[in-house]
Amino acid sequence: MGWLLSRWPSRWKLVRWGAIAVAVVAGGGYLAMVAIDGDLGWIKLLAPSVFLPLATVITLLTPSAGCWFDR
Repeated sequence: MGWLLSRWPSRWKLVRWGAIAVAVVAGGGYLAMVAIDGDLGWIKLLAPSVFLPLATVITLLTPSAGCWFDR
């Protein structure tokens, strides 16, 4: 996601919020599938499929990311 955003030709706020939405859906979708399968545990919560979208959302919600997308 970070690589895609750095190459994106636009810095609109909508692009930032769209990337946040994609990351939330990716992480939440994985957690929903694991919960439906009944295999939800601490190991699954620390999986890269949850950690990387969460890190992306946290990074995009920082004030410096907001300033970068306001240009």
